[in-house]
Order: sequence, then structure tokens, then C-alpha cells
Amino acid sequence: MKLFLSTYNYKIDKKGRISLPASFRSCISEKKSTEIILFKSFKYKVIEGCSYSRIENISKRIEQLDIFSDEQDDFLTSIFSELQYVKLDSEGRFTIPDDLKEYANINNEVTFIGLGHSFQLSEPKFAIQRQNESRSRNLEQKRTLKTNLSKNKNEYSD
Repeated sequence: MKLFLSTYNYKIDKKGRISLPASFRSCISEKKSTEIILFKSFKYKVIEGCSYSRIENISKRIEQLDIFSDEQDDFLTSIFSELQYVKLDSEGRFTIPDDLKEYANINNEVTFIGLGHSFQLSEPKFAIQRQNESRSRNLEQKRTLKTNLSKNKNEYSD
């Protein structure tokens, strides 16, 4: 399975279209799809992007919550009601819906940030700030994957 990797800056053209980076298109085309799914991030003022299979995985995790609980209902409603399917043209271009551009403060330029199984679209200055803050937190707290994964495993095994 291919992953969404790296960071790319693109300008929005006069028709309001943006090109999905070629390496990102190969992740989508591997799934024989000509569309991506976009939605508002829950953590930052950015747009989350992914394939349909990623949404299926999110759905499976939400289904593990207590059925009919407020938590499950809130996640289902806030995620699935705001998903937007966006078609890619033959050259991999698409238009970011206006409400999402406004949410992420995107005007004439956008930064794509690869996050493995998903990606983010961000205002370029915010993307740089976020990358610097993430790196700083990891360095300051001396985080390692091994430490964090074992900590999370212990939290869920209680």
C-alpha cells in the first residue's frame, strides 16, 4: 500500500483548481478511484484528505464505541455529515469547496502535508508553523515510537 508522503506547495489557478501532487494521485489511483474525500480537521484549522478506504477504517473504530452513546453519535454526526467527495479531473486537478477553504484560511496557495494514510491541506504559513511545533515537541519530550506505542498499549489494556 502506498502512503501519502512529503510536503508540497501549490498555487490555486484562476479557475479555482488545485493539482493533487502526483505521488498522492498514485495513492488514490492504486484504489482505482478518481475522487478524494475532504473534511474539516478536528484538531487544527486545516482540511483533512483521504481515500474512501480510510473513511471505512474510521467508521470501524467509531463502531467500537458504545452503540447509541453520545460519543458515538457525536463522532458519526460530526465526521460523516461533513465529508465532501471531490472529483479529480483527468490531470488530477480539483476544486476545494468554498466552506473548507474558508475554514482553513486558504486563499491563493495551499500546502499538502502527507500523513501516511491521509493528508492535510493547509495555508502555507500555518503548515510551516505546525511542522516546526511538531518537531519541537518530539525533540523536547524525547518522544520515541517505542515509548509511545507501549504507553498506549498499557492504557488500553486496563
